Amino acid sequence: MREAGHTVSFRLGRIEGEQKSDIGMLLALETRIFGSTCSSFSRIPHDDLPIEVPGTRPDLTLDISGGMPADLSLYLDGRRGISHLGATLVGEHVPFVELRDQAGHAVASGLPAIEAPDVASRALDQFLSRLVTLVLMAIDGRQRTPANLLHLDREAAPGSPATFLARSTLGKLARKLFASRLRADHWRVGIKRSTGPLDYTSDTVISGYAWLPDDGARYYADPVLWTEAGRTYLFVEEFPYATGRGIIAYTELDDDGRPLFTPRPIIERQTHLSYPMIFRHDGALYMIPENSAEDHVPLYRAARFPDVWDYLGPLLPDVGLHDATLFEHAGAWWLFGNQALHGGSSWDCLMIFRAESPLDPFEPHAANPVLVDARATRPGGPILKMGEKLIRPVQNCLGGYGRFLRFIEITELSPQTYAQHECGRLAAPVSGAIRGVHTYARDDRFEAIDVLTSRRFIG
Repeated sequence: MREAGHTVSFRLGRIEGEQKSDIGMLLALETRIFGSTCSSFSRIPHDDLPIEVPGTRPDLTLDISGGMPADLSLYLDGRRGISHLGATLVGEHVPFVELRDQAGHAVASGLPAIEAPDVASRALDQFLSRLVTLVLMAIDGRQRTPANLLHLDREAAPGSPATFLARSTLGKLARKLFASRLRADHWRVGIKRSTGPLDYTSDTVISGYAWLPDDGARYYADPVLWTEAGRTYLFVEEFPYATGRGIIAYTELDDDGRPLFTPRPIIERQTHLSYPMIFRHDGALYMIPENSAEDHVPLYRAARFPDVWDYLGPLLPDVGLHDATLFEHAGAWWLFGNQALHGGSSWDCLMIFRAESPLDPFEPHAANPVLVDARATRPGGPILKMGEKLIRPVQNCLGGYGRFLRFIEITELSPQTYAQHECGRLAAPVSGAIRGVHTYARDDRFEAIDVLTSRRFIG
């Protein structure tokens, strides 16, 4: 809050009838059992808090206790106050957040992403980080389309710290004992021939895909299709387990969608690369792979397509944008992606940037972040132009990274406004080895996805 230019003071009080949270005890036990935790938050002694000076009138008051009158009040799953947050998080349930004004209207709302629900300190970290984001959104006065509660089961029983700790301990012990034999999440790329227009308005189950072979020493993910001079190429992230760092690779597909050769590396840096977004401008081909680890979106130009690329510098400097997705619309170029604001997750904050040309400086959208929602923000593939409609494949990250894809229609897009709504979904079969899908791409002939396979023991 102070970094955003606000002076903050506190008014302390005790709310009658509320039980003392035992989240502090849980964090202490977690630290004792597992060593240092991930938390960047720490308890501030009352004597160190900047207390409100009696008689002063703040510009805005925010109540998180649930029992004091204020300009804005915090609601979690429709209940006022933060006192039940600990029990909610240890139940591995993420509450929907609203900041309501005195008339009861939500001026900011969102569903935070929790990347490690079995680590209480990290779950609390990411939730509080995103709460900071939402508070800043509530007080900046910008108009946004709010997140909503549709299609979301909010019934959740409060969790027990003892049960949570036991479950977390057993999980960590199993991972430690079987670390040499238990494979990490393994992504696979699937390709199939298109049989007609995409049905993006219904719920679809993955079927009919042939899987890109891999040798088990690496995975392939983030497929992008590009047709040039009648030949179709598949670009992917290649992730060798030996290096733990993604690179960009490609192969060519035959008329049936089969790869003509094992994907060949074409772009590598000292940091992790993924999501090879390709676009054409003024007759040249460019690529912007994700490079969030270096806090910029890198720009490459094809010196010899498809295998030789020259680095031109940052397309978007000083912004660690995840899954940067570029497209042209209404006389401008738009760049969508997610950003891990205020130390939170990269799964839940949608950021938009705009430029007159893809080689011009990009300006941030007036309402950034335009949306906070673990279900419907992180890009999951190139924008699909379906007639006059713009359809975003979007990752659902509620309950884990890339659990399934939503097809989201962009219904309003300008330098000041943004709105979207869900049309359909693409998900894995209820039973089987596939546990998630987080990228969808297509061209005139083929469709490509990537899927998360079940963890399995290696013989």
